[in-house]
Amino acid sequence: MLLVKRAIKSLLRIIAGVPIVSVTLGSLLYLILSVTWTGRCLALSGVVIGVVLFCSVGYWNRSWFKRIRRRFYAVLISIGLVAYLVPMLLSPSDGNADPRVQSCFLQGKRPFWRCSPSNVMPEVDQINVAMKMCPLFAAQISRVQAARMRSLVTPMYEEMDRDAAFRDLGSAFDSACLDLLHIKFPAGHYFVALPEPPAASSDKREQIPCLIFLHGMGGNAKAYIWLLSRFARERKWIVIAPTFGLGNWDNPDGAAMVVAIAREAVKTLPIDPHRIFLMGYSNGGMGVTRAAILAPELFQGLIYLSPVTEDELFSTKQFLSRARDRKILFLYGGRDEQIPRRFVEATVASLIQRVSDVRIKVYDDEGHWLLFSQPKSVFDDVFESMTSK
Repeated sequence: MLLVKRAIKSLLRIIAGVPIVSVTLGSLLYLILSVTWTGRCLALSGVVIGVVLFCSVGYWNRSWFKRIRRRFYAVLISIGLVAYLVPMLLSPSDGNADPRVQSCFLQGKRPFWRCSPSNVMPEVDQINVAMKMCPLFAAQISRVQAARMRSLVTPMYEEMDRDAAFRDLGSAFDSACLDLLHIKFPAGHYFVALPEPPAASSDKREQIPCLIFLHGMGGNAKAYIWLLSRFARERKWIVIAPTFGLGNWDNPDGAAMVVAIAREAVKTLPIDPHRIFLMGYSNGGMGVTRAAILAPELFQGLIYLSPVTEDELFSTKQFLSRARDRKILFLYGGRDEQIPRRFVEATVASLIQRVSDVRIKVYDDEGHWLLFSQPKSVFDDVFESMTSK
């Protein structure tokens, strides 16, 4: 009987220890790879709490641990709480203090949790760590590509930190984290960027065009809306960036959400309902096609940027119902290793046979991160497509 009890206790320690060790090692990795001090603080809190739990499970009844338990818990728990509370107090509050950029939810619902780890940990740290780990688990992303992405995005977040409108803008990575864990995430969130001055965007008598942007795999990073907001100001357009988990836009719920957001935005913002364009980056390309099929009358034009496409959907009756009236633009990098050039060119060649106005622009020296490496050129091409006759 004694052996059975010991075996059960050992088994329970193993069951409890595996997630504790995983969290501790994961936090340690974040501590090493983070580029901001707030990110390191949050990672330190994870390491400390992990050590506390590990010792509690493994050494609770050891004589030497009994002698130091009170001081051990008092010191480490205090350090862990302070290390978490400091970055939490400095985390984005999602206050929407600046009318230029807003964080919105369908029907006004606001499921925003400020103290969640994905909001407390700076997005630049999450992207930096993800890009350093991706080459180990994703064969399609090389070390060179990952390093290129980090070098492009990090300066953007440094600029954002100096802009109060973006510094206080809450992260949308919560839904990406839940999606990664195969947990149902709350859908309906979207960022809105308005042209300046704000008075112009609030004038209901003047209806202006709208660009709806669908993010790629990884989540709706604030870097997207940072770039898109410049487009909104310079061109006097409204830009909307819906959030859909990690970016699995082949899920039918994604297209339904995009259509719902577009229809709500027409009612709440000074949008010209006849000049709404839909743009998808990478995986977002699937969402573009599916939303166009779901509501063919809603979108005047479609823009595919370094796209993942479902070519079989282009031949559907719903997609072709507006083929003669709709503009379609493809933008991609000639050195894109994730979406090879031959795939995009084959898609365009097939689509040209069905749609009258299909245009293509190739950036020969660019790869998959085209949006971040050539934002001005990309948005100039998008603007030209959206305004040309």
